[in-house]
Amino acid sequence: MNKSSLNQLAAVHRRQTGSAWAFTLTELLVVMGVVAMLAAVLLSASFTTQERAMRAECASNLKQIGVGMAIYAAENNDYVPLISWENAPPGNGNPWQTYEACRTAGVGSSIITEGPYGLGLLFFAHAIQNPQTFYCPAVLSGSFAFATYSQPGWPWPSIPADMASVDPQFDGNPYVRCSYSYYPQSKSTETLNETGYGSGTAIVPKLTAEKMTLVSPNPGDPPQYAIDEPVPLLSTSVDPTKSVSTDLLQTFATLSHKTSGQPAGVNVLFGDGHVKWVPVRGNNTRGSNLPFDPKLWDPLDVGGEGPGEDPVGFRIIMNGWRP
Repeated sequence: MNKSSLNQLAAVHRRQTGSAWAFTLTELLVVMGVVAMLAAVLLSASFTTQERAMRAECASNLKQIGVGMAIYAAENNDYVPLISWENAPPGNGNPWQTYEACRTAGVGSSIITEGPYGLGLLFFAHAIQNPQTFYCPAVLSGSFAFATYSQPGWPWPSIPADMASVDPQFDGNPYVRCSYSYYPQSKSTETLNETGYGSGTAIVPKLTAEKMTLVSPNPGDPPQYAIDEPVPLLSTSVDPTKSVSTDLLQTFATLSHKTSGQPAGVNVLFGDGHVKWVPVRGNNTRGSNLPFDPKLWDPLDVGGEGPGEDPVGFRIIMNGWRP
C-alpha cells in the first residue's frame, strides 16, 4: 500500500471515529516536561508561602514573649525571669539549658524538681497563658517541640510516659525544653580572651552566677536543691540593643527556618521588645564574629557540636545580632 492510500485510510478513520492520531513520543515527552516544570514551580511557591507564614507566626510568638517579660517585671519588683543555665561560665554548663523551662521527676511525671526558670516562669506567673507561644511553628517534633511535652493526660510542662517513642532524640533526661532561648543580656560587659573564633577576643555582656534555691509553683512538689544560676537582672539593667530570645541555635544544620532545604536565618527578640529577621547570607563571613560566622558554629575545640554545646560561641552569637 502506497503513502497516498495510507493518507486516504487515515482520513476515513478520522471521519468514522471522530478521533485524531495519538501524540508522538516527542510530543508526549514535551507535554510531560511542561507539566513537571509547572508542578515544580507551584510546589516551590507553596513551600515559600508556608515558610513565610511560619516566620511571621514565629515573630509574633517572640513579640508576645517580650510583652510577657514586661508584665513579669512589673509584678516582680522590676526583675525579669532568671536565666536557666546551671553552672554557667566560668562553670561547665552548656547553652542549650537556656531553652529549658523546668525539669521534672522523671518519665511520666509533671512534678517539678528544678525550676521553673526562663520562659517557664512567664507561664507560671500567668504573664503568658499559652505555653505553645514558647515554640516555633517550624519545629514539629523532637526535644524542642511543643507536642513532645503536651499530650492528652500530660499537660505542659510534662514528660509523658511514652516520651521515648514520641521523641527519638530523648536521652533519658526529664528536661522540658522550648524552641526559643531565653537569655537577656546585661549592659555590663566583659572580655573573652579565646582563640579560634575569629578576632581572638570578644567583648560580650557580663554573666554572673550565684547559688540559689528555686521553689516549684505546684503544691506538693518536693523542696529543691540549691544550684548555680545566672543572677536575675532588673529590666533597667537589660541591654535593649542585645538579643533576649531567638530561634533554636544548636547546630547550623538544625536551624528552624529554611529556604529550599537550606538554613535561611532566625527571628531575634531584642531587649527593647522588637523582633527582627536575621538572614544567614550577609552575616556569615568567616572570622568576623558575625552571628553566622562558620567558626562560631563549627569550632575546632568542641568537635563541631555547634553553639548548643559551646558557651563561648553561643555568647558571641547572642551578642552579635544587630537591631
